Amino acid sequence: MAGGFLNIFKLGCPRCRQGKLYKNPNPYAFKEMGTMNKNCPACGQDFVIEPGFYFGATYVSYALNFAWIIPLFVLIYVVLDWPFETFVITMFILLPLLMPLILRASRSAFLAIYVKYDKELSQKLRAQS
Repeated sequence: MAGGFLNIFKLGCPRCRQGKLYKNPNPYAFKEMGTMNKNCPACGQDFVIEPGFYFGATYVSYALNFAWIIPLFVLIYVVLDWPFETFVITMFILLPLLMPLILRASRSAFLAIYVKYDKELSQKLRAQS
């Protein structure tokens, strides 16, 4: 279970956990930020399951954004007792910086919902390399 959760943030293939989802590992290469491999380079898993498949990742992205915005609010406004404007400014500074990471993680998590891990395939690929 923990391996699958970590694999989401490693942006690996959910089926074999060997191949990478994205062609360019740098999320801040803006021209290639969302460019994914069509298939897993290791096991051949199709990453484009159907047209418009990754539209559903917007809901995961929404949840991931709340996962950092709520603790930020609690830290700045509740714990540190700083003005609300400080929270808003901090959020608007961090949001563009985290957006490429959240975009990639949300696609990875959404794909992992539909493609299950194949332990035997993963072990076979590891033995071949």
